[in-house]
Amino acid sequence: MLINMLSREEHLQRWRSTGRTALAGAALGSAGGAVTGALALLGDEVWGPAEALTVGVIDGAPFGAVLGAAFGVVSGALGGCLAMHVVRRHSLLARMLLALCCAVLIATAAAWSLPEPTRTVGTLLAAAAAAAVSWVSAPWCFRPLRDAVNPAS
Repeated sequence: MLINMLSREEHLQRWRSTGRTALAGAALGSAGGAVTGALALLGDEVWGPAEALTVGVIDGAPFGAVLGAAFGVVSGALGGCLAMHVVRRHSLLARMLLALCCAVLIATAAAWSLPEPTRTVGTLLAAAAAAAVSWVSAPWCFRPLRDAVNPAS
């Protein structure tokens, strides 16, 4: 019965950790999406530079934030679920899984949403930013599971 209680507690801690990765992904994805959404409309030939900036901030940024948050939640939750299975034995591998998963999914979103002149550079920058941010935020995301495994630390 004690083993069953520990496994339930660990299971709950995994969900908390995955929730943290999804939350971090949503927050950072919405910020990145807002910037990408605003910049995506700057190259539009329909408007001049001033109008494109205004439309980009008013229309592109909110749409980009919503789209970025959606991709951020998915990438954070998926990367978190994958990483939670290896974090106890291989913390470096768990961080790499989280960073790789987030980079691939956010790069896909950027490639899908950016206009052609800036697509390649924007996709690479989005992937690098997603990988870097997920790498840095991984200890915070993994803390509930790590605290359950090592309650004294």
